Amino acid sequence: MPKSTIFSAAAALLTLFACLPSCTSEAAPRELRFSVLPDFHKTETDKNAATLAERLTQKLGMPVKYLRANDYTGAVNNLISNKIDFVWLGGKTTVDAIDAGKGHVRVLATRDVDLAFKTYFIANADVIAAGRIGPLTDLADLKSKARDLTFTFGDKNSTSGHLMPRHFLTQAGIDPDQAFKVAGYRESGSHGATLEAVVSGEVDVGALNYGHWEKADAATKSKAPVIHTTPPYVDYAWVGHDRIGKELLGRITATFLELDPDNADDRAILDAWGVKERFLAAENSQWDSIRQVRDSLPKGFLK
Repeated sequence: MPKSTIFSAAAALLTLFACLPSCTSEAAPRELRFSVLPDFHKTETDKNAATLAERLTQKLGMPVKYLRANDYTGAVNNLISNKIDFVWLGGKTTVDAIDAGKGHVRVLATRDVDLAFKTYFIANADVIAAGRIGPLTDLADLKSKARDLTFTFGDKNSTSGHLMPRHFLTQAGIDPDQAFKVAGYRESGSHGATLEAVVSGEVDVGALNYGHWEKADAATKSKAPVIHTTPPYVDYAWVGHDRIGKELLGRITATFLELDPDNADDRAILDAWGVKERFLAAENSQWDSIRQVRDSLPKGFLK
């Protein structure tokens, strides 16, 4: 064999081995980046996410960095555009990410409470005392009272703050855009903004994530009591993109599932994320019902 051929072959092998594993389509990143849906107070979210990043770094044996998401759409787009590797999303945005990922995005884990999540309808205490509204066993009973009430949702992309309460109102024969004296939604996207608006009397009735109301102090709750609880639905999840490799995605899932409520450090994280006992494994198909509700909205509503 000519020397030139031998040297060419050797050079090719050296190039190949120098490239591995970075030339593979699933090369593991040196650092993981994650984000969180911005539907709670930003300071609290940043604090909880920073603590989680430290814990994940310890458990995964590689740097894990938290990057703030400015809005709901950005949380999804950042995952698809490779600005982050995994993200904490609500039910609707989980479906948005799965669809936008075109087979490359999957649910990694969900909280035990998210398989039977719910929305609270709350009302201003003075409005209740005046007899304008009261506890509702059937949401349809709101229909005859709505014309005299102002109402607010959360962000249009919020599952518990907008999508599902809109769905249940519609099922009850109530058009939320027409039935109320005034109806709108919180531009901030925060469940806290909805609660504050009802507490202050800015609006009479609102719909929000039940967990946010439960975390409020007794004085706040007394100023905005719950008047109706929706049927259960699936909601939040950790979602990842497979460009970082299925093996690493599996390790992330395992890390969440292994957080132990009997371990003080793990329990602090579980409490911060509103987990009752543990994170659970989940499949994309469990969010199909949320996709159906999302797609039942009038064309262009979410634009």
